[in-house]
Order: sequence, then C-alpha cells, then structure tokens
Amino acid sequence: MSLRIVTAVLVALLGSTAACSGDSALDTAGDPVVFGEGERPPAIPGDFPIPGNAVIGSTMIDRTNHRTEMALQVGSDLEATVQYFNVGLVSQGYVVGASHGTATSWTISFSRGELNGEIDFTAAGDATQVLVSVNEI
Repeated sequence: MSLRIVTAVLVALLGSTAACSGDSALDTAGDPVVFGEGERPPAIPGDFPIPGNAVIGSTMIDRTNHRTEMALQVGSDLEATVQYFNVGLVSQGYVVGASHGTATSWTISFSRGELNGEIDFTAAGDATQVLVSVNEI
C-alpha cells in the first residue's frame, strides 16, 4: 500500500469520526481544552468589539489555564483594524494598557474588571489577522 493511499484513508477516517462525533460546547463541558470555530466563545464578553466585516475563525477554551482565544479575519487594513479596536475597547469600558507595533503587526493589552487580555494583529494584504486572548483572574 502506498503512502498516498494510507494518508488518504487516514484523512477520510479522521474526517468521518469528527463529523459523527457531535461534539458541542455542552458535550465537551468537562474537557480541559476545547477547540471550536465560527462562534464567539462564552469568555469573550458580548459587548467585546468585533468589526462587522470580521469572520470568527478558530477558537480555544483552556479551562486549566483560564485562557480563551479567538481568531478573526478582518476585511480592513491593519491601521483601520487597530483603530477600530482601540476606540471600541475604550467605548465599552475597557482600559487599554498598551497599544504598540509596526507597519505589519500590532498588539493591544486591555483589561476590565477581572478580565485581562491581549489582541495581536498581523497585516495580511488588504485584510488583517487578529488573535484575541483573554484570561480571567
């Protein structure tokens, strides 16, 4: 059996297992780390600013380390995206502790109450890749 056939069978088997598993946030409530996609994780507050032209990608909830991550693809350049988050965070009552970077990447640190977080931005042509990370104290 060639390596190509073995790889194809393995990919098909993993895909069908994942498709049939039926895992949801409720099914995985006891798992220490839960991965998802396309939905805002519960630890990201409902009033957290997310641009209208953003698509939520992969998410991770790490219950052991009290950390949640959410990846976004934003259809705006880096400068406009950073400005949106700086203004949006402050207008929702977050304290921006730092906002710094270069022409291709940027980082914002923020907090509100028991929630601390960081947003990492990477320029991707006319779009921006964003990684939101939050920790609860």
